[in-house]
Amino acid sequence: MIIALLAVASAASAQQIRTFERAPWFCDRDYRFYDPEVNWVDSVFQSLTLRQRIAQLMVVRVPLNLDNKQADDFSRTMNGLGVGGVCFFAGTATRQAELTRDFQAAARVPLLVCLDAEWGLGMRLTDMFSFPRNDRFGLLPESADSIVYRMGEEIGRQCRMMGVHINFAPVVDINSNPKNPVIGTRSFGTDRERVAQLGIMYALGMQSQGVMAVAKHFPGHGDTDVDSHFDLPVINHTSSHLDSIELYPFKRMIDAGVDGVMIAHLQVNAFDRQRPSSLSRDIVTGLLREKLGFDGMVITDGLDMKGITNSYAHGQGELQALKAGNDILLLPPNVQEAIDLIAAQTATDDSLRFLIDQHCRRVLHAKYKYIIRDGAKEVTVPGADRIAASQAIVADLNMTLDRSIDSIVARAISAQATPGCQVVVLHNGRTVLNRAYGHLTYDPTSDTVTPQTVYDLASVTKVAATTLAIMKLYDMGKLKLDDKLSKYLPYLKNTDKASITIKQAMSHCARLKAFDAYWQRTSGYDSILALVAQSPLNESSNMVYSDLGFMLLSDLVRRVSDMPLDQFVAEHFYRPMGLASTTFNPTRNGIDVTRIAPTEDDTLRGQILGEVHDPNAHAMGGVSGHAGLFSTAEEVAQLMQMLLDGGVYRGVRYLEKTTVDLFTQRHFASAGNRRALGFDKQLFKPADNAQTSKLASQNSFGHTGFTGTMVWADPDCGLVYVFLSNRVHPSASVNLLARMNTRTDIQTVLYNLLKKQ
Repeated sequence: MIIALLAVASAASAQQIRTFERAPWFCDRDYRFYDPEVNWVDSVFQSLTLRQRIAQLMVVRVPLNLDNKQADDFSRTMNGLGVGGVCFFAGTATRQAELTRDFQAAARVPLLVCLDAEWGLGMRLTDMFSFPRNDRFGLLPESADSIVYRMGEEIGRQCRMMGVHINFAPVVDINSNPKNPVIGTRSFGTDRERVAQLGIMYALGMQSQGVMAVAKHFPGHGDTDVDSHFDLPVINHTSSHLDSIELYPFKRMIDAGVDGVMIAHLQVNAFDRQRPSSLSRDIVTGLLREKLGFDGMVITDGLDMKGITNSYAHGQGELQALKAGNDILLLPPNVQEAIDLIAAQTATDDSLRFLIDQHCRRVLHAKYKYIIRDGAKEVTVPGADRIAASQAIVADLNMTLDRSIDSIVARAISAQATPGCQVVVLHNGRTVLNRAYGHLTYDPTSDTVTPQTVYDLASVTKVAATTLAIMKLYDMGKLKLDDKLSKYLPYLKNTDKASITIKQAMSHCARLKAFDAYWQRTSGYDSILALVAQSPLNESSNMVYSDLGFMLLSDLVRRVSDMPLDQFVAEHFYRPMGLASTTFNPTRNGIDVTRIAPTEDDTLRGQILGEVHDPNAHAMGGVSGHAGLFSTAEEVAQLMQMLLDGGVYRGVRYLEKTTVDLFTQRHFASAGNRRALGFDKQLFKPADNAQTSKLASQNSFGHTGFTGTMVWADPDCGLVYVFLSNRVHPSASVNLLARMNTRTDIQTVLYNLLKKQ
């Protein structure tokens, strides 16, 4: 037997050398290639006695409420035995960090520090953050799976800061038994695909931060009605049922690269009628290792649980778990007793020593990967920034799951305030809501609104086109805000508008009247502008929201840049940002008319579809500074996010941050003008039934549009909100959407969800 084992070991060693010879690693003087991980593992392994190799397989429970003397005694006992790791269960982060530093400093071989923190450090530590249970994340739509990845990533980051190398998470049991006393809300749900996918997101997020994820509880603890902490649950499903349901998430996670799997204490009769799953070689080695091909760390559930200790005592549970193929023997009730029994068994069982060596090496490889490879990191307690990051993830979760927005929209559609709409919400740069509601018209057989539906933005054009263009020209040094419009528009020089500045026009305090039906008197771009130039000014210099100033500003862009407004913004913003649906005159620019939401059924123009609704902009050829732009909520949100990020989008700078800051602040506040340059702002005294939510900050900025549109960004909370609709269909005469406060009510819901965090 010994000869056979030596032959196997020799063959494995030869294969290892051949593998190294194929790899481009450093070559030593013996012309054998050198791998630092193998070298470290070999050197540590060779330094360990048999009993120490056995102890390396054990992760022990850290007793609660240790004072300094008790902690020293515990550490001395651990090191004397040479145990491989510790598992914390309760206390404060500060105390755990202190103990971790002390334990590691005293350890001859670095310890694997473990935690059972399924919903974050707060599950165990009273002063740390707790995420919601997995069942709430299980309600997420597939489009928001990244929220689970971010949770795993953040939990991993916080674990790593605390010196934790293994987190016994995620639970990927399918919650198929409502009487289950131990899984329940810890599961992502009842659907095997969603459980698998969300488990993968969680695990990969955590492992990206250098913390081992552990899929549990293999082969599936979901369909039980007994808690294995107190007794041994029995599962009588057929092997085909188990293969297609309970095992499915584990297969997917193994394929995705999870580094750890925890074996449950279950009596799974289809696989082994004699032993619990955690002590069954048929299940651990035959099923998990050989059939499913798992090559990572196999960890028992706690061996101090009654599901094991009721039948296996005095080290027998640890011995059988080792023989079954487990790498880590978690929470042995009596470490000394277990080591004694296993060591004694090696005298008559040659294969057991081989197993000990094999599993010890696997544990050491894990220590190299998670402790040694990247060097020792200082153990620190996560601070307020990490709590805030966790709260932001939960805020995104709540916004994604909240259905009160659906109710607000449903009321608006039912009241015929709009036939449909799009709502997109970004939080800290991530999409947390992208929903489409209703139909393109009130005809129930008409096409439904989708995220690809294109809407007439109306006055949102002022910020999503004209203001952006002026900002870009300002960046390029082509103009100054105190320049007079007449400097660039010579037809204003001999008019009462000769002294109007760019800043005044953009802030709606240039004494220009709000609107005039120029389209009834003429058509053509230049002809309309000639009428604007002749329009009398208001007597008062108070703020009057005016289309006229932005009609003039679009011509300023054309004359300064030597290209029309639509071409300028397409070249400098829309095309490089990949905004394929953001354009003037959409049907002329490749947008299929079936994607466009119709606006008014006009007595003169008929059904307006694919052309700008605003009559003056239409008379100007569809391109003007006050109206004419079409887009989707998704793409407009990206424009607003670019502004919120200080002019940067996907790593490319489109505007200087100083320019964004300059244009989004008020310049005539002392005169009672709330508006910024192009952008609307919160009222000085926020009120109900206003153009934006009462909860929007004074630093927020945005705009609304006549066709039923709204865009708003709030730098104080990283929020971008876009609402697009065609409320003017089929008639624009009654603005029921505004009367019902639909847009601002939705925005208020978003602020309240953030406020809860």
